[in-house]
Amino acid sequence: MSVERLARRLVERRPRHRVVSLYLDLDPEEFATSLARESQVHSLLDGVGHEVEADETLDHEDLIALREDLVRLRTYLTSDEPPFQGARALAVFASGRDDLFEVIQLHQPVEGRVVVGGAAYIEPLVEAAQARRWCVVLVSEQNARIFTGTPFNLQERERIALREQFEEEDAHLRDVAGRLERRWLDERFDLLAVGGESEVVPRFEKLLSQDLRRRLVDRRVEADINYAGDDQVRAAVSQVVEQEEREDERSALDRLAAGLGSGGRAAGGPEATLEALNERRVEVLLLERGLARSGGRCPSDGLLTVATSGPCPADGTEIEEVEDLSEAAVEAALMQGSEVIFVQRFSDLGPHQGMAALLRF
Repeated sequence: MSVERLARRLVERRPRHRVVSLYLDLDPEEFATSLARESQVHSLLDGVGHEVEADETLDHEDLIALREDLVRLRTYLTSDEPPFQGARALAVFASGRDDLFEVIQLHQPVEGRVVVGGAAYIEPLVEAAQARRWCVVLVSEQNARIFTGTPFNLQERERIALREQFEEEDAHLRDVAGRLERRWLDERFDLLAVGGESEVVPRFEKLLSQDLRRRLVDRRVEADINYAGDDQVRAAVSQVVEQEEREDERSALDRLAAGLGSGGRAAGGPEATLEALNERRVEVLLLERGLARSGGRCPSDGLLTVATSGPCPADGTEIEEVEDLSEAAVEAALMQGSEVIFVQRFSDLGPHQGMAALLRF
């Protein structure tokens, strides 16, 4: 099951009791050893443990349940059971009173943190889910190498050498294109990048199917087909990915500016964006990364507001305060199938208080 579908399942679950959401950073440069991981686990859980003990809003049953959840998390994360291998982070959600214990392996780096709240904290999960799957092909007259995965865990899947029975010109490249097509049918990656010998790459790209050409990026991967290791290929791909993601952000922000300028399908600012979310009109939710703002939500119909108290505009129910309005907006977007983009390379959302949307209608 995809990370995005898991996040949506967590939102749909709507637990009745407090949930502990823990994100464990598994950056191999800092947390490659069990000792380093355990140190991070203890630091995170000790910190949130002090917060739980000091929380005067908890009744006795909630306090006991949260203590048990923290003990369970500590025991689990300091054991050999978690799926650390191949992950850049783990997300773990626990609520014993709701029979919830969900572990999700992430292939994008996520900062270590713990949040205790009335629902699973999914914003980092959704951001990690944005990482698209790539396929990278390095080709030459004699060889080919195929890599797939997210940019941070790209792995070599196939190495192909020219077979002697190929006599027709470009037969080797046709064979590689055919293998790539079969891999696409099996894995359904999002984007395709090609590198290798400069005179060979254009010939190879012409042999790709329409499905693959639609996923092909313009930039070439600068990596030596014969000698580059996985880390070197990942480093080369990261440069391509950075430019692609930068262009995606720029394109979305340009669409926002055009939509706002023409009074069209765009909303700028928290109030207009929340109104569009409440009406299920959001195609793409745009959020400034690290946005910190409170708001409100109606416990009856889920309507979101910039106000933290007062009657719900729809049914008059008293609004409940939401400490993290960005998280609430992400949950609402996820439930209506909207794309979420966390803008981090441009400052265009500043005039909109960090929140905007492209609309379906």
